[in-house]
Amino acid sequence: MKSISENIAQKIIFKKKELTFMKLSCSELTYKEIADKMCLSPKTIDHYRSDLFLKLQVKNRVGLVLYAIKNEIYRL
Repeated sequence: MKSISENIAQKIIFKKKELTFMKLSCSELTYKEIADKMCLSPKTIDHYRSDLFLKLQVKNRVGLVLYAIKNEIYRL
């Protein structure tokens, strides 16, 4: 299982804004607050969220946060 997730991590290329969104998702900010902080519309944030869920094969924000921590995109 670990090697599968490592292979996924190596093949996925993130856009700068996707990485910023992923890091901010690791906080207690709501999606609307993340949109404000990134100077984007909430619909754009919804698009980033949906794209990342598909890319990473996760179903919710918890999965996104776990991915970010496991792959050292976000550090505690």
